[in-house]
Amino acid sequence: MTNATLTITRKSSFNAVLREAAILVDEQKVGVVGNGKSIEVSIAPGQHTIRARMDWLKCKPLELTAFADERYRAELTLCNPFLALFAIIGLVPYMELRAQ
Repeated sequence: MTNATLTITRKSSFNAVLREAAILVDEQKVGVVGNGKSIEVSIAPGQHTIRARMDWLKCKPLELTAFADERYRAELTLCNPFLALFAIIGLVPYMELRAQ
C-alpha cells in the first residue's frame, strides 16, 4: 500500500519571519516550514493528528483521514504580529492550521 502526500504551506507574514515552525504528525516531528515556504510529507493511510509547533506554542490539531495515493493540503497562518503578545499569553491563537 502506498502513502498519501500532505503539503503544508505557511503564509508569509512579519510575525516570526525568521523562525521555522515544526510540523508534527501524531506528535512526531516530520519537518519544519519557514515563512512563506511549503513542506511536503508522506503519511501512511489512516487517521492522523497534524499540528504545528513553534517553541512551546502549538496550534489546535488538524484531524486527517488519509487514503493511499491521495494528496492533501493545509495552510499554516500565524497571528497578526500586533496580537503576538496576546497570543503568547493565551488570549488568542498564535497559529492556525487549516485544511484547504
